[in-house]
Amino acid sequence: MNGIVKEQKIFLNEHYDSVKSIIQHNDDFIHLSNICRFRDDQKSLIFKTEKIHPETIGEKTISILLLFSNPHPLSVKAGLFLSEPRSRSFWQRIFECNHITATEEIDCAVKNWMDKTPDLLSECLLSCSYDSRFRLFFDCLESLPTNQYGDLKKIFKGKRGRELRETMLQRPGRNNLFEVSMRNNITAWVLFSVEAYRCIIGEKDIAKYAPRTISLAINRYLVDGDSPQFWDSLKDLKREIQYNSRTITVYLALIARYKNWKAENGEYYFTIMINQILDSISAGTDE
Repeated sequence: MNGIVKEQKIFLNEHYDSVKSIIQHNDDFIHLSNICRFRDDQKSLIFKTEKIHPETIGEKTISILLLFSNPHPLSVKAGLFLSEPRSRSFWQRIFECNHITATEEIDCAVKNWMDKTPDLLSECLLSCSYDSRFRLFFDCLESLPTNQYGDLKKIFKGKRGRELRETMLQRPGRNNLFEVSMRNNITAWVLFSVEAYRCIIGEKDIAKYAPRTISLAINRYLVDGDSPQFWDSLKDLKREIQYNSRTITVYLALIARYKNWKAENGEYYFTIMINQILDSISAGTDE
């Protein structure tokens, strides 16, 4: 395993047999079954997951956490977030941001995906080998990989299943995010999942119609350039949470599924939104 892929164990207790049967026999989890194993004697599930926690600080002055709902099993197998074919353009959009510039080698590798691209990009992200004042951390709210975030509901069924999921995945996941933030002086999280955003903010109905709301706000901003008005129209997508007297600003970006939507000026909505978020974080840090 590289520096991104990690191994994790959760105990399933009385749910062991049902979870094992679902993962081993349901076609929705065929890719997960290739990166996990069961321990009958412990009633536990051991699986591979992923996170990017760079060690190098250098001249990067602002550490931020880019946060997904949970990994995709194919990206875990490849060794890098969003390396499955339909998701790879995420990395192009990230390096198109005004605040983050890749080396020529990485720029070529993400635009012309090769077998060695995950290894090259992994090394780049772990060592912060890109031009930016930001140090980028990547993690997930829940560590168990599935094709879709909603697939976790198929594994952890009913009230007791939801309780087990909260105990084994969601609560440890939140604690991990807070601990990483405390260790690395992170005060801003950028999320790419409405469901994960709602879970973290603690409001189940927040951020309705977020992709449309973001695209309309960007359209107006491209005309008037009014940043305060931009964020006023997206106030549900920028919230503050507290942890041990630390304030963390949580942003909801355009979800990764819409990373290739283009605005009228030919730029990508996804990248424009990331630029706005990073502008906001920079402004708050510079105050």
